[in-house]
Amino acid sequence: MENSLIPALDPAPLPGPPWLFHVLWVVTFLFHLLFVNTVLGGSLLAAFAGLARTGRREIRTLFVEVNAWAISFAITFAIAPLLFMQVLLGRFFYTATILVAWAWLGMLGLLTVAYYLNYVAKFRLRAGKSAGGVLIVEAACFVVIAGIQVTVNLLHMQPARWERVADQAWAALSDPTFVPRFLHFLLAAVAMAGALLAWVAVRRARKGGATEALSGMARFGIRAALVTTLLQLVDGFWLLLALPEDVLKAFMRGGPATMVPLTVGILAGLLLLVVLAQIADPLASPAKVRRVAELIVGAVVFMVVTRHQLRGIYLASARANEQVTVSTQWGPLALFLVVFVVCVAITAYALVKAAKDRPQPGEDAA
Repeated sequence: MENSLIPALDPAPLPGPPWLFHVLWVVTFLFHLLFVNTVLGGSLLAAFAGLARTGRREIRTLFVEVNAWAISFAITFAIAPLLFMQVLLGRFFYTATILVAWAWLGMLGLLTVAYYLNYVAKFRLRAGKSAGGVLIVEAACFVVIAGIQVTVNLLHMQPARWERVADQAWAALSDPTFVPRFLHFLLAAVAMAGALLAWVAVRRARKGGATEALSGMARFGIRAALVTTLLQLVDGFWLLLALPEDVLKAFMRGGPATMVPLTVGILAGLLLLVVLAQIADPLASPAKVRRVAELIVGAVVFMVVTRHQLRGIYLASARANEQVTVSTQWGPLALFLVVFVVCVAITAYALVKAAKDRPQPGEDAA
């Protein structure tokens, strides 16, 4: 029955070799995920900044300012991986979105609300007013969006569940890996945002910023990264053991191709935990704070690869009889690569300029 629910393969040939599209998918998704983690984790830390002993307002101000551009970048950098998803697995992905159509479309409304609430919080903080309630609602919107994304991601990989979900949409949440995968996503986002917070505080302290507030920011960021990294390691093993038995066995039998990225990702997490535990005073340990940021990004890279490999194992049986034809169009591919590299370079340049060019006293902030 489930095979009858899978749309027919698009007869149009692929415009390039499948391996290239898989590589581009992983690379572009990685850029997207870095911005997503910044937005989601930053929103959560801003909402709970009241737990910090000092630097509460500075923490919230930093993240609402960062989110003002990070949300836009997260959306923009989602286009490329979505297109590669469409080329390779569009018939699975879009079927999943149709099965939970109200949630998928509602995500756009939540994103719009969260985006505007971020500006409400930004203006309230600049006016010296409280923004705690606004930030909590904003963070809740992004958490729900993350839950919808995880739901669709799990659903598109398992056509065997489609008939049940078609009868009852809430069945989309019944996957045993939903909770650990959702937590893995949230915890990683908070850890990355915590590392970003500490790194920014250290940089500002080196330029002569207010030590007390910056110390509070850095300590809060390191503490958040430490707690969430510890929880994520536990949750990661929960997620691994919650995988369907056939998927887990196939993954373990994949040899170095599957085990090396997973092992390196786990080791990066363990090393990250060790480095975080060694930081008593972040402002006095700038090298370790930078190392924390590097390890988090490294762990994300390898976990993105593992995530993509698991997707292929999940869908192996549903795609067993695929007969894909290829008609490579090197011109458009080359044009895309050039434009993508240029856009990444411009984004990096803009981020560096935004970090360095702070308004002087008396100037209007951009």
